[in-house]
Amino acid sequence: MLNYLQNKTAIITGASNGIGMEIGRKFLLAGANVVFSDYVKFDLESLISGVPLDSGSAHSFYGNMQDKLAINNLIATTLNKYEKVDILVNANRAIIPSNPLDEKGGALEKSISQNLIATLNVSQLFAKSVIKQTKNRKNSEIVGSIINLTSIAANQTIPDMMPYSVSCAALNQLTRSLAVSLAKNGIRVNAISLGSIMSSSLRLNLHSNPELQDSIIDATPLGYIAEPEEVAELALFLSSEGASFLTGQVITIDGGRSILNKLEKAAY
Repeated sequence: MLNYLQNKTAIITGASNGIGMEIGRKFLLAGANVVFSDYVKFDLESLISGVPLDSGSAHSFYGNMQDKLAINNLIATTLNKYEKVDILVNANRAIIPSNPLDEKGGALEKSISQNLIATLNVSQLFAKSVIKQTKNRKNSEIVGSIINLTSIAANQTIPDMMPYSVSCAALNQLTRSLAVSLAKNGIRVNAISLGSIMSSSLRLNLHSNPELQDSIIDATPLGYIAEPEEVAELALFLSSEGASFLTGQVITIDGGRSILNKLEKAAY
C-alpha cells in the first residue's frame, strides 16, 4: 500500500465495525494516524488485527456524537495524541425503518439527529480545528478533507424507509453547503452514497431475510453485493492529493443499482 496519507491524522466515527472500521484500517495501511470513534466500547486491537506494525498509529475513542461535549472531547483527544487533524470521515449512521403514519415512534427525529445534526456538529468542530492549525496556509492549498457516508435512499421512495431517506437527502445537501462554505479555508467536503454494500446493517438484514440477497443481486447490474473494503478504497482516494480538486460531490457506489431502481425494498 502506497503511503498516500503519510503524516496525516484522521478521525473516523462509527468505526467499531463494518464500513467505518474498514475505512480506518485502509487509512492505517496508507500511513495515517487514525482515531477510531464509536458510541460503544470496542476492542481496538481486534479491529486492527493484521495491519502491519509499520503502518500508521491507531487510537480509540468512545462517545455519542449527538452530545457536543463528546465531540469536543473527541477533537481534544485527537489533538493531544497527534497534535493536528486532517481528515474526518462521518461513518456513523442510523437506519430506522418506520411506518410513515406512526406519530409516536420518533424515527424521523432520531434519524435527523444522528445522521444530520451530529454530522454537522462534528464537521464544524473539525473544520475549526483545521482552520486554527493552518492559519499560515498558502492560497489554494488544501489542508483538510471531510467525507460523509450517505445512501442512494436519498433519491428513492420506499415508505417505511422515509426517516432514513429524508436524513440522507438532507445530508447530501449539507455536504454541498459545507463544501462551498469551507472551500476558502482549503477544506474539501464530499459524500459517498452507498447502495449494495455489505455493511453491518445490511448483513443483519440479510440474516433475518435470506431471500433479500438474491433480490439485491438481481437489482444490481454488476451482479454482486460489494464488501466494505471497496468503499474504503473510494474513501482513501477522496482523502488523498489525487482528489485535491474534488469537492461538493456525492459519489455513488452501488454497482449500478440506482440506475435501474428495480429493488423496491429496504436494503441499505
